[in-house]
Amino acid sequence: MKNLKMLTVVNYLTLILMNVMFYFVYRGSRVSHIYDIIGISSFLIVILTFIPLHWKSGIWKLTHKKSEDLDEKELTLTHWALSESYGWFAVICLLILLALSLISKMNICPQYTISMPLVASMIYLSHTLPGTLIAWKRTVSDS
Repeated sequence: MKNLKMLTVVNYLTLILMNVMFYFVYRGSRVSHIYDIIGISSFLIVILTFIPLHWKSGIWKLTHKKSEDLDEKELTLTHWALSESYGWFAVICLLILLALSLISKMNICPQYTISMPLVASMIYLSHTLPGTLIAWKRTVSDS
């Protein structure tokens, strides 16, 4: 189960790295092909860590099942994960909006808009965060 904890960290860190690299590409850096390679590689790592973390572990199915199909223990666990994750998701979204506002005001990249990779990452995060909390809780309780 400690493997799930490591996969969680790698998955989200590479998701962040991917978004940072695409931000640098947006800025039009001279070495944007290097940023492209790192960004696309990060995206591939996100996919490769998603498979064992969410798909093969069964967590994806658990968090996306209808409540009628869950037993009482699973229902309690998924309710907890959904409640916690949407609180965290709201904070993360607000921090991203704050960072974008600061980037714009500080003239670091005044015309920077919300990018497609960022939007896709937020959709990904909204779907995986409940499962990630379950994986983390299982790892902590199994230790």
